[in-house]
Amino acid sequence: GSAPRLRAHKPRARLAPAAALSPASAFAVGSLFDGAVGAAVAAVLGGFVARLAERLWAKRHSSPLDVTHAETPGNAALLAACPRFSAPYDAVDVLRNRHACTIAVSLFRQNVDIEYQREVLRMPDGGHVTLDWPIAVPPVDDDERLSVSAVKESSSSFIETSPKEEATSCESENDDHHNSVAETIRQLQYGAASAITTPSRSAKQSLGSAGPDGVPGVIGFAGGGGSDGCGSGGGGGDPLSNADANSVGPHRRSIPDQGKTVLRKRLAAHWRELPDDAPVLMLMSGIAGGSHDKYLKHFLRRAHNAGYRCVAFNCRGTSDSPLTTPQFYSASFTGDVRAVVDELALRWPDAPLFAVGWSLGANILTNFLGEEGKAAKVSGAVAMCNPFDLNACDDALQEGFFGTVYSRSMAGNMRKLFAPHAHLFAGLPNYDRRLVESARTVRDFDEAVTRVTFGFPSVDAYYDASSSRRLIGNVKVPLLVVQAKDDPIAVRSAVPRDVIRNVGPDANVILVETESGGHLGWSAGEEAPFGAPWPDVGAMQFLEAVRARTHVKAEGEKRGAAAPNAETEVEPVAVAAS
Repeated sequence: GSAPRLRAHKPRARLAPAAALSPASAFAVGSLFDGAVGAAVAAVLGGFVARLAERLWAKRHSSPLDVTHAETPGNAALLAACPRFSAPYDAVDVLRNRHACTIAVSLFRQNVDIEYQREVLRMPDGGHVTLDWPIAVPPVDDDERLSVSAVKESSSSFIETSPKEEATSCESENDDHHNSVAETIRQLQYGAASAITTPSRSAKQSLGSAGPDGVPGVIGFAGGGGSDGCGSGGGGGDPLSNADANSVGPHRRSIPDQGKTVLRKRLAAHWRELPDDAPVLMLMSGIAGGSHDKYLKHFLRRAHNAGYRCVAFNCRGTSDSPLTTPQFYSASFTGDVRAVVDELALRWPDAPLFAVGWSLGANILTNFLGEEGKAAKVSGAVAMCNPFDLNACDDALQEGFFGTVYSRSMAGNMRKLFAPHAHLFAGLPNYDRRLVESARTVRDFDEAVTRVTFGFPSVDAYYDASSSRRLIGNVKVPLLVVQAKDDPIAVRSAVPRDVIRNVGPDANVILVETESGGHLGWSAGEEAPFGAPWPDVGAMQFLEAVRARTHVKAEGEKRGAAAPNAETEVEPVAVAAS
């Protein structure tokens, strides 16, 4: 018989490993599969998933922005300093649907691994909020672009020196700095009563000025300073007044105050990494959100790398914050924000203070700024996806399948936050635990909890009183508002365009609206679809422009140009009268 025929086999194509992917392809895979999972998928499937994703993400739809503001030189100057808002909005075409953008981006947006140190502040009524300070923030990747220059240099407290002078003085400055930190730690551990003289600091050293517990500025305005403000006990940790606390353990009659010996020590050392006049940025999340929200962490990283002292503000009971009194947070209550702003302003009196809010946080922030008016201690702010008119937004949540999905999801998150603390509310007038447990929509939860604890006669009355459209006309600090016209939650009809367009000449409120973007989605720009939201670059440009007093300079130039004209107009009148 004939020999069997051998079949020729072509060499099988091997899939490219993850390391062989281009940066753009790797980012595309990472957008779909976060972290180590994305690396594993890339290793197995090579460039196939990346090329498919890139093809989907590359198809964009450009649309012009709608910008609304009063016609003033200050507003024109601020907009000119924000090139992001002069270019079209280039949405990823496959995610242009408002529900697809809202849901897909919420699920797949890349996480930013940030390590926080939590600080608990006691409010005047005995309740508590938390401030999460970023201790470790990953650097911005090479393929992610910051549109603002780094501002870690340049504070008024630093004086310019030649390279030679800098080299010769560096060692002595570091010694002074380390001695000061060591003395602060000693005081934190053993009390300020036995303090020794701290080495004097040169004018060039702005890092590390401290109060008695190592924290810059005046501490404790909101109950935040010292052991009591940290919520970790009384003075039991002071070895000078409590002999039992001297022992390492086991502790019996008393325990050391870890809020003083650990938490404050670590925060004090962290705060010294920036000069005392570095800009402070407070971040406020949406409903049932907090420092864990991905969109907040993306902005925090961007601002941190630009030299801002960032802190995430968590409302009562949110982001695992303690709820110690029968009082939740609400869209109408601004007292906690005011207390935190006062605390930050007292800690760093030489630093400009900024704030950014999203969704419900944007509404609360706008209400606060409107209540404060010209007295606001905030230099500038950004509000994104502000609901503005809560009754109009509630109507939208009661319509259609997706409205029900959003409302039920948010109500479920609120019930989860509330459940561990439900026993605190027992016995309150008009409070019914069964109504809370059966709440299936945001409106149901507000009927069962928010309306009752804040004293409103009805949910509609609460929504009307809490809507920031009522107060945005009173905002006197520069405020950037960014909205998506197709937002299914913060609906387009709620935006007070006429009020923003007709505010007085002493206000700098700028509204930017994108054609699409959903609610907190905004899958456009260089990091689309699942990186940082599109407005972040422009928001940072806006804050930098406010920090540079761009609007103030423009208004001053206008007044300076008008003054000579006014004088020449007066002269003929004076001559005629004589």
